[in-house]
Amino acid sequence: MKNRSTTISMRMGVFRITPIFAGLADSGLRALAEVSSVREYDDGEYLFQQDEPATGFYILVDGIVNVHRFGPDGRQQILHVFESSGEPCGEVAVFEGGTYPAAAVSTGVTSTIYLPRDSFLQVARKNPEILLKMIATLSVRLRRFVGLIDDLSLKDVSARLAKHIQELSLKTGRNVVELTTTKTVLASKLGTIAETLSRTLKKMQIKKIIKVNGRQITILDEDALDDIAEGEKL
Repeated sequence: MKNRSTTISMRMGVFRITPIFAGLADSGLRALAEVSSVREYDDGEYLFQQDEPATGFYILVDGIVNVHRFGPDGRQQILHVFESSGEPCGEVAVFEGGTYPAAAVSTGVTSTIYLPRDSFLQVARKNPEILLKMIATLSVRLRRFVGLIDDLSLKDVSARLAKHIQELSLKTGRNVVELTTTKTVLASKLGTIAETLSRTLKKMQIKKIIKVNGRQITILDEDALDDIAEGEKL
């Protein structure tokens, strides 16, 4: 991890596009910027480890961060992949003040703004709307985790993969999507292994539901993909 020297105005600019700080007056943004610092991480470097004391949280500036948990058997389950500037990561520490419930690792070179918990809370007490927006953000994430648990416990790999492709398509508005992670990382996110993921992709190609070219996936049969996402056997 490297600390990078930046201006207060640069950090204020990132906070302006951060959902939990949207609409905050310049005085509040400046107060946050004054207690924050920019941290840069290399590929594979951890922002924080699972069960490590939670001292603060991060705002993504550039790069990709994946958040995951390790089970007792050493298996990894990816909970979320952060790849949009302004996304908060590890903010549960602000409320709980215990340990990080999961680990966060950089994929490629990643730049973040770090906000120490105690200093952040001092600013938030003077700007309580920040805490209300954080609660809203956490509620959205809780809803997503409920969906993740549902998918992992009730749906097979093909259904999870079909749903993931649909979500990528919905985000871009196109039937050609790009996988932003390696197959190993995507497999972990979907609760499987890379070999099973590759077999499922190949089976979808054989049935002419999708076409795969490297990390690019073209949806050929939207109806069939929808049926699989809903639980129909591949």
